[in-house]
Amino acid sequence: MSGLVLGQRDEPAGHRLSQEEILGSTRLVSQGLEALRSEHQAVLQSLSQTIECLQQGGHEEGLVHEKARQLRRSMENIELGLSE
Repeated sequence: MSGLVLGQRDEPAGHRLSQEEILGSTRLVSQGLEALRSEHQAVLQSLSQTIECLQQGGHEEGLVHEKARQLRRSMENIELGLSE
């Protein structure tokens, strides 16, 4: 059985992580990605509403569209990370 080796500040160099430590770290990363995804979804929803308002008012919404595109790309990467 192989083990992941990470150097942490409070662990000696070359400390081998147990399965429980690896699973705990993986869960923590997954929770962080879930929270980030939720934040991105909220911001994207807000941007979508802003785009609608700008379109109704006849204003230029190019920058808002670009921000929304970047958020969507970031969310795709988050989804990929969560699926792995």
